[in-house]
Amino acid sequence: MKTIRIDHKNIPKLQESVCAIGYFDGLHIGHQELIEQAKADAQKLHVQSAVATFDPDPWKIIHPDANLEHLSDLDDKATLLSHNQIDVFYILDFTADFAELSIESFHQVIEDLNIRELVCGYDYHYAAKGAGSVETLQQARGFETKVIGQVSKANDKISSTRIEKLIRQGDVKEANELLGYIYSIKGIVVHGYQRGRILGFPTANLSVGPESILPKNGVYAGYVQIREDLYPAMINVGYNPTFNNQEKTIEANILNFFEDIYDVPTRFYFVEQLRNEKKFDSLDELKAQLTNDQKSVLPCLNKQKALYSRTTKLWSLRS
Repeated sequence: MKTIRIDHKNIPKLQESVCAIGYFDGLHIGHQELIEQAKADAQKLHVQSAVATFDPDPWKIIHPDANLEHLSDLDDKATLLSHNQIDVFYILDFTADFAELSIESFHQVIEDLNIRELVCGYDYHYAAKGAGSVETLQQARGFETKVIGQVSKANDKISSTRIEKLIRQGDVKEANELLGYIYSIKGIVVHGYQRGRILGFPTANLSVGPESILPKNGVYAGYVQIREDLYPAMINVGYNPTFNNQEKTIEANILNFFEDIYDVPTRFYFVEQLRNEKKFDSLDELKAQLTNDQKSVLPCLNKQKALYSRTTKLWSLRS
């Protein structure tokens, strides 16, 4: 897959394409329908398949003081797309000028990108103040537009917003089904309080960026990625109320793993919540609960082998 960054005021000469367009946060199964349609139509028309997105998040330009969190950053989108066998990934610089484009000027950008057919969702809006819609796109003369209808599960639209809400509620299992792979957050392993080691459950502590969406406080069955391998893990998110922590931590007890991985970039993958955060009356009570939690990890993970296989393929991991 070729990646091309685009300044809308200086668009290079490009090959003809069928292009799916959107912000694509998380590249969930609804987004994947747009991408599959673009690939299928590109093959029929004998042109290249493309995906176009925006950087930074348009909301950040329109509302510069907003604190935004995302399911995936730009690098993650590129990684996920590369396994969808897309020919080219267009990253459009979303500037204040771009945000003020008229409907007609936006259409001209699409033409200048040499897009023969644009594929978008039924609720796609564009141009200044979101004045453009699928109806105005379909009236454009320089390219065709194919609109993909609502993709639903359990009679509810699959959207990045819905998935974000599920993750914050701790329902990562349902979120993963809508994503089509196991949700993860990435960061660097840092030194923690060392309490887990004292208790007999040593942990790797993850430092993450401010835009990461964290699951609800609690204990999760999941995986920790070390280079190209995934290791089963018991992951805790929260304040460790038994110890009255003032800062939230994300830490993983990696099963049967004893290497020093401080300062190593990694990912924590969340498969299913085991329980909510709880304050215990004694260390013995906490240790007993952690023992039970740890025993629950592998049986939980074994129920999600299909998503595990999909995830290792998307992230080029050894399974």
